[in-house]
Amino acid sequence: MKLIQSFMKSIRFRIVGLLLLCLIPSTLGGIFLLDLYTERQLKKIARKDLEGHAKLTAQMIRRLDEERQENTAFVASQPEIVNFQAEQARFFLNEFIKFHQWRGFFLVVNREGKIVASSDGYHSTKPLPLKRWSEEVAQAHRHLNRLFPGKDYNESKDCLIMPILSPGSKVQIGIIVECLPLPVIAELVQNIAKDAELDRILLVNYQGYIYADTSIKKYTNLENKQDSPLVNQLLNNRDGIIYSEGQFAYLSPIHLRGSKTWGIILEDSEASIEGAIFDINRVGYLLVVVIGIIVAVSSWMVIHHSTIPILQLTSASRAMAEGNLDYPITVRGEDEIGILGNSFIHMRNQIKTLIAQEIKDGMNRLELEKGRQIQQNFLPISLPNLPQWEINAVFEPARSVSGDFYDAFLLGDDYLAIVIGDVCDKGVGAAMFMGLFRSLLRVFSGATMPGDTCIRDANYKCRASDNDDDDGKKTVIVQFLNAVRLTNDYIATEHGDMVMFATLFFGVIDIKNGNLSYINAGHEPVFILNSQGIKHKLKSTGPAVGMMPQSTFTINSLAIDTGDMLIGYTDGVTDARSPNKEFFGRQRLMTMLTENFSARTEILTVIKQELISHIDNSIQFDDITMIAVYRN
Repeated sequence: MKLIQSFMKSIRFRIVGLLLLCLIPSTLGGIFLLDLYTERQLKKIARKDLEGHAKLTAQMIRRLDEERQENTAFVASQPEIVNFQAEQARFFLNEFIKFHQWRGFFLVVNREGKIVASSDGYHSTKPLPLKRWSEEVAQAHRHLNRLFPGKDYNESKDCLIMPILSPGSKVQIGIIVECLPLPVIAELVQNIAKDAELDRILLVNYQGYIYADTSIKKYTNLENKQDSPLVNQLLNNRDGIIYSEGQFAYLSPIHLRGSKTWGIILEDSEASIEGAIFDINRVGYLLVVVIGIIVAVSSWMVIHHSTIPILQLTSASRAMAEGNLDYPITVRGEDEIGILGNSFIHMRNQIKTLIAQEIKDGMNRLELEKGRQIQQNFLPISLPNLPQWEINAVFEPARSVSGDFYDAFLLGDDYLAIVIGDVCDKGVGAAMFMGLFRSLLRVFSGATMPGDTCIRDANYKCRASDNDDDDGKKTVIVQFLNAVRLTNDYIATEHGDMVMFATLFFGVIDIKNGNLSYINAGHEPVFILNSQGIKHKLKSTGPAVGMMPQSTFTINSLAIDTGDMLIGYTDGVTDARSPNKEFFGRQRLMTMLTENFSARTEILTVIKQELISHIDNSIQFDDITMIAVYRN
């Protein structure tokens, strides 16, 4: 009792009590008002978040469906399909499915509704109504979508029926049927829901059938919810938020395949909002306690106003030294201690800014590293190993990602393609276009086509058989090198606004006799040399690829004799600068090639070491890429 009386007589105790009586009720009232405001704002944010997820989900589903239609149309236009060549069509379908990792199956059906060819994934206990589908497509004059219900959900399929048109008259001569099992679609929607952290997503087709419901662990029967209020409103083009029994539901119609109304329903509960409000309350009450303690201690020690701020700054400096940059610094004032406190606050804010910037820079470096790994996948994992031929390459990007590229791949059994190129500019943009250029050259040259398939073009013909004469071989080589023209027209037409082009050398070598046919599209001269020195400089035969559509590219030819070596490089070799700003230069490169010819393709390693010594500690401004082909 005496202790309490002594405290009551203390001015510090009375000041603390008065401050607490003023502070606690007002703080609790503020927390109550904050609860009301927070709940209203969180619900508003939840609605906007749900709407954003719905639009993004609808966009993803629409894009996936468009890609599916484009792929099916591509399959329907292939010669094997149009000509109803059963074995070739089956081979093409299986290769297409394998390449695209397709999880459905394809059917090639003639006008009478008979299956001409099918992919390996086709099996059905219940026959598909192919004849009726063929007639419906012919009447509609376009592709159709049909749900094929099986005996249960797992055997039900969503089928896309695309007409097969004759090349000349464009008359329907059959159909291509592409079907995806509904569990595959459900798995896709399940992944979307998981990434978006939503309680439930329903995908409904235009007939009211539930294609996917993420709240279902195991599907049994195929359900039609057309009479359900939410589904009925959705199919009648109602969109927006509907709130019912603690659930937010967002209806988002999607117009697919002939403007038919499909849709998605996204649901989210109020549980997350209630949890957030509870967390805010907990923090608020904790804040009341903390503030009360701070006020009590500060008031109790008011007489020691000169020492308390110093002790607080000492505690703050210790906290920051331990990594707690959010430690409260309450020192204020215009005296010397106040100035010191403001300096502490400024120092803490600067440290937080620097740490945030370092985290951001680290994330950027991580993204660049991912880009570098992706770009490395575009370059050959290994070079062709051929008798009587040695191939080597060197690739040193100036940054994490680059615009230089090289490639070496077989075209059939008789020809070797050699590519080296340099996309304008540097960094991420050049790296993305590098991948596009490299892929287009491979595809258009026929390197990724199955069997003896070649790219058809009005100006060139493909090889008729394996017993071609010289003219036939020339036709095949022209077909391969035609990839440069096709790539140029595609880049200039589809991406001309990006003003991204590439200089490149594309050569095709007859493995048996060493004949080289090539196009040099504005690239550095490629050298042919032997032990006596440089024999040929393969200079430009056309403009850079991607600058203008319909550009002309001249094909030149020469022989690579036994003991000859082809050397290709980018301007990053000749333009490499020393610390004194001295260029490495083409003449120095030619001298090194002549002096070190005996190293064969390992000459690239010698040149690389010389370049590293030349650049020394200066900045590498451009990518360094070289390729060598030696004929034994």
